[in-house]
Amino acid sequence: MNNTATIHTRAWAGDEALTLTFPEGWTVETFGPQECPQVTADQIQTAFDNPIGTPRISELARGKNSAAIIVDDLSRPTPAAELIPYVLKELETASIPKNQIRFVVGGGSHRPIDAEEIDKKVGADIARAYQVTNHYFMGGDLRALGSLDSGLPIYIDRVVADADLKLCVGGIYPHANVGFGGGAKLILPGVSGFATMFYFHTFYANRGHANIERQGDEPDHRDAAEAVAKVLGLDAVVNVTLNRKRQITGVFVGDFIQAQRTGARFALKTYATRTPETEPDLVIANAYPLDYDPVQTAKALWPLRLFKNAYKVAINPATDGICHHGLYDEIDYARFCKQQSQQPQQELPEPKIEGPHQTLMWSENFPVDEFYKRNPDGILFRDWDTLRNQLIEKLPDNARVAVFPNAAIQISEK
Repeated sequence: MNNTATIHTRAWAGDEALTLTFPEGWTVETFGPQECPQVTADQIQTAFDNPIGTPRISELARGKNSAAIIVDDLSRPTPAAELIPYVLKELETASIPKNQIRFVVGGGSHRPIDAEEIDKKVGADIARAYQVTNHYFMGGDLRALGSLDSGLPIYIDRVVADADLKLCVGGIYPHANVGFGGGAKLILPGVSGFATMFYFHTFYANRGHANIERQGDEPDHRDAAEAVAKVLGLDAVVNVTLNRKRQITGVFVGDFIQAQRTGARFALKTYATRTPETEPDLVIANAYPLDYDPVQTAKALWPLRLFKNAYKVAINPATDGICHHGLYDEIDYARFCKQQSQQPQQELPEPKIEGPHQTLMWSENFPVDEFYKRNPDGILFRDWDTLRNQLIEKLPDNARVAVFPNAAIQISEK
């Protein structure tokens, strides 16, 4: 009988292993994604040597004078620094001048990441040797590229729009709007302007969580993103999948539709998770590897909705500690920070478990006001021992615990 579970936590802030220990007599079972080995350097190179649906990047770059490489921000767990050297090798082969290669953090309407975070995303050496900028979706440094037939206006970050070669380096993770991330998502919403993003989020349907292809007859979010990427002229993508430890398990280089679809099919298989056949007494959903940005928490909560009568715990250190999404908050980051500085900090209410209807969260950094705004029936705990001890009081001596170690990227088996 096993009464422990080892999970990983704190993406971008240590990526630590953490063992949760429960009382003797409790049965703890871990329901994880498929076990997948980390790819080798040779396997990464093979993916670059054999792109999906396009010539290799060095051939696409031949004769071009500038390049923009778009990466995601730290709200996504993509270890871009491990991939960028392979991209730069391709550009060097094509003789694109080093000073004409720019990196853009395609965070959409997320906050800009700072210098330390840029080092983590692209690597400190790359950050010192190349110009790396944050996309600012409310700024005026955008290029107008017309509109789609649907009326969606296209405004794209000028650095990206003006580059001769346009590449995206991102990850493939389940996402309600577009099915899976990757592909054109780093263009829209990644480096799009406010008007483009507003139209995109308002007038298009979701593809649905972990759906690879469109579910209806009308164009959806992914269709719109791919249509904009075609207008822009996105040349290629480098997309990856990850395992339980945030290690790369698959690399998909090439056409932004074909490579993304190939990667999404691999993700659908490797992120697949069996679920308990009978209702446990306690369900634990760990937000890793999307546990840096507290805004991403909702992606990890699906296991808590599987069982009505089980006690429900989410683990999310929310290391960033900043709940800001410019599009939904309708405010730029500078004004958001000013507002926050003028508001008194809400104190944490004494956490007390009432029953299984509550969402219980263990988080050292999730802002108190934002937590209770998003989870009015929830309870926020700052330390594990307090939460664990209260659960012991509520649950039977032979309690059964189901742990989902990477809930934010796991997919329930159909």
